[in-house]
Amino acid sequence: MIGFITCQTRGTADRLLADLADRLVQAGRPVIGMVRAQAPQSFECEMHLRLLPGGEIRAISQDLGKGASGCSLDAGALEEVVARVAAALERAEPETVVVLNKFGKQEAAGRGCRELIAQAMASDLPVLLSVPPETRAEFDAFAEGLAEEIVPDIQALEAFLSREAA
Repeated sequence: MIGFITCQTRGTADRLLADLADRLVQAGRPVIGMVRAQAPQSFECEMHLRLLPGGEIRAISQDLGKGASGCSLDAGALEEVVARVAAALERAEPETVVVLNKFGKQEAAGRGCRELIAQAMASDLPVLLSVPPETRAEFDAFAEGLAEEIVPDIQALEAFLSREAA
């Protein structure tokens, strides 16, 4: 099953999923995926992901220069992160939780984490992620009714995982 949250305030879902992943790891539960990482910024809109397990921080953005208005996402860097997570999923234990940053523009366009979600579902692993309002329609079409919206609260996310483990 896929559990997802939607938050209206930028950064709230990122922090919530990262906090949840940390709590799960501290509790001894295996976690595979990627969460937004706080890292020093060299330029505006710089983005970093923390890979799970292990905690490696990877930049997924590129500096487009001052005044640039395009997306700073480095799609190649994101695909490298996705490949690393996919390799970890191949070795996943049955009680593993998959936490992914979001179903964003790349996923809405058919790229990004879509295959990771499918891979986790095929392995019967629960998936948690955020879905921004602007990609909700594409996510709903992708999930085909196999996703449950969860109140963006750490206890609600933990309750979802408890139900999935039962």
